[in-house]
Amino acid sequence: MIRIPICPACAEPVADQPAQGWTGAYRSRDWWWHLTDNTPICFDTNGRRSQAVFVEDGLPADSQSNAWLDAMSELSTIGGPYDPARLGGAVTAAEHLHRWLHTATGPFSALTALPAPADVAFLVGHLHRTNRLLARIHAQVGAYVLDQARQPQFTGLTDDSDLHDEVIDTADDIHECLQDAADACAQAAQTVGAAWSDTRKLTTLTATEHGRQAYHDTLATDTGHEPTSAQVAPELFDTHEPSPGRLAELIGAAFGDEAGFSPELTHTAARILGTAASYLADCLGPARPAAIPTPHDLADLTTSLTYLTRTLLGGLRRLADSPRGSESDGLDDADASAIRASLTDAADALRSAASHLATVSHTAAPGQRDEEQR
Repeated sequence: MIRIPICPACAEPVADQPAQGWTGAYRSRDWWWHLTDNTPICFDTNGRRSQAVFVEDGLPADSQSNAWLDAMSELSTIGGPYDPARLGGAVTAAEHLHRWLHTATGPFSALTALPAPADVAFLVGHLHRTNRLLARIHAQVGAYVLDQARQPQFTGLTDDSDLHDEVIDTADDIHECLQDAADACAQAAQTVGAAWSDTRKLTTLTATEHGRQAYHDTLATDTGHEPTSAQVAPELFDTHEPSPGRLAELIGAAFGDEAGFSPELTHTAARILGTAASYLADCLGPARPAAIPTPHDLADLTTSLTYLTRTLLGGLRRLADSPRGSESDGLDDADASAIRASLTDAADALRSAASHLATVSHTAAPGQRDEEQR
């Protein structure tokens, strides 16, 4: 998924070059500039300019596109190779994608391609980044043509050729035109960047409880098919960096009782669970003094972990006790039996852990009440 730089203080998107003098600030990491008004990134709590944080932006690629994206990543890696054939492939791919985007944003296709403000924000962010990229490419190509026009191996002309001066003048004209185009693209990038920031705000403003309820009402009445990952994407993959509470709310809405089921949602849930498990492991380990400072915090955490272990216990038990079938495909009988036995052992261990966690929760809570009474 695409990662975008965000100001950690105001949660606005930022760029690593200013709108003015951008050719001399190519990918400067010292300062970042807000896209809305071209002001430097906000100060941190120590009075210094913040460093941008990178957050995942937008829509997950559908399963049919993933293989193509992997192949393009391998073919178009920054490490090369750089040759006319590879350049031709990249340009051809871009031409096809541009035509698709032009059609997808038309008056009828956009109804399905851009159904929510979050989808629009994702595309506008792409337009901003594309304009910035085009500005750099225009400038680089113009400078390259002007420099290479003086090289005999590029033009096939010597310095005393009758056409030498005319070639240099033509190259200078090309450089000037491309530089003008670069300036225009840089200005477009700034304008689109402001639109991107506003579209992200629109996404946040429309993600209200009323909007979420209408969304769930739609799913409840649409019985023709099960919800897919694309239907929950506008809420789950909010382009505005959410607070922890907001993130938990979005996850609860996307994976609540009314959520559908699909391989994409399963993969997403596994990723979220893995990230949360890693964070909890740190909370229970080296970060415990800051993450669990009081007995009350410990009681709250163990209560949550008790629910988690009991829920996981139920899922593992159902998987272990399920009849042989599709979940065993690809495994021989010995491996399948061993996995079932292991799942049964894990379920038993979780049952014991849940019991002990409940005891810890009840033990920790009274200590906190005594502190509050004092």
